[in-house]
Amino acid sequence: MTTRPIDRGARTAVVVPGAALFAGLVVAAAVLGPTLPARIAQHFGGDGQPDGYGSPWPFFWVTAAVAAAAVAMSLWALRARDRRTAGLVVLVGNLLTGILVVTWVWLAVIAQDPEPTFSGWSTVPALLVGGVAGVVPLVVLRRAAAPIERGSAEPLRVGPDARVAWRGRTGSAVFGVIGVLVLATGCTVAVLLGVRGETGGAVTTAVVAVVAGASTLVLARVEVTVDRRGLRVVSALTRVPLMRVPLERIDTCGWEQVSPGQWGGWGYRVSGRGVAYVARSGPGLVVETTGGSARLVTVDGADRAAAALGTLLAARAA
Repeated sequence: MTTRPIDRGARTAVVVPGAALFAGLVVAAAVLGPTLPARIAQHFGGDGQPDGYGSPWPFFWVTAAVAAAAVAMSLWALRARDRRTAGLVVLVGNLLTGILVVTWVWLAVIAQDPEPTFSGWSTVPALLVGGVAGVVPLVVLRRAAAPIERGSAEPLRVGPDARVAWRGRTGSAVFGVIGVLVLATGCTVAVLLGVRGETGGAVTTAVVAVVAGASTLVLARVEVTVDRRGLRVVSALTRVPLMRVPLERIDTCGWEQVSPGQWGGWGYRVSGRGVAYVARSGPGLVVETTGGSARLVTVDGADRAAAALGTLLAARAA
C-alpha cells in the first residue's frame, strides 16, 4: 500500500487539535490550580448536586497522560501506511482527550463556587470539543490515504467434474482477550453487587457481561469456507455462523487490500456498503451479492479464495 504525500497544512490539521487540547489543559492547570482547594466535587447525582469529593490532581494527571498519548498518536498517524485506520485511532484518542480535558476544566471552574452544581447539559461542550478535535484529523487523513487496492482472480482451470473448495482460518487474539476481560470484569462486579444485596443490579450486570463477552469471543477465531454452497464464515470456537452467502446470491467476487478504517474499525461491521468481518489490515475476500451489497472477510489467501469462488460461479453460469 503506497501513501500519498501529505502537505504542511494537512500535517498541521492532524497534529494541532490534540496539541491544542494538551496545551489548554496545561494553561488551565496553571491558571486555576493555585486557587483549587485540596478536595473538590468530582461526582454529582441526578439532581446535579455533588455526592463525591476528592483531590483534583489524580484526575488531572490521568487526563494529561491521555492528552500526551493522543498527540503521540497524531504524530504516528502522519507516518502510518494505513491512514484510514490511523485516522480512526486519532479520532478515538482526540475524542476521549477532549471529553477529559473539558470535564477537568469545568470541575476546576465550578470548584470556585461554594455550592457547585453539574447538569447533564454540561457534557455537551465536552462532546463537541472532542468530536471536532477527532473529526478534523480523520477527514484529513482519509483524503490523504492511498487508493484501495482491489483485484479479481482468474477462475481455476479444472475439469468439468472437478469439485472445487477452499478453506482458511483467520482471527485476532485481541478479540479473545477483550472477551475474557469483559466476562471476568462483569462477573466480578455482579458478585460484588450480589454480596451487597443488590440482586437486580447483579443479574443485569451478569447478563450484559455474558452477552458482550461471548459476542466478542466468537470473533477470536473463524473458519472461512468457499464451496458449492457459497461463502460461509463460522466461529471456530462456538460454531456460530457469522456470515452465509449462498452461491446463487453471489454476483461477482474478488479481493481487496482491507483497511479497518474503511469499515469503521475492527470486528463484525455493518455499513452502507454491506457486512464485513475485519480482524486486521491486509487481504480480504469480497463478494458482491445480487442485491447490490457486499460481504467481506479478511483472510490470508484471499486471492486463492476468490479464484475458487470464481470457478464455482463460472460453472454455475455454464
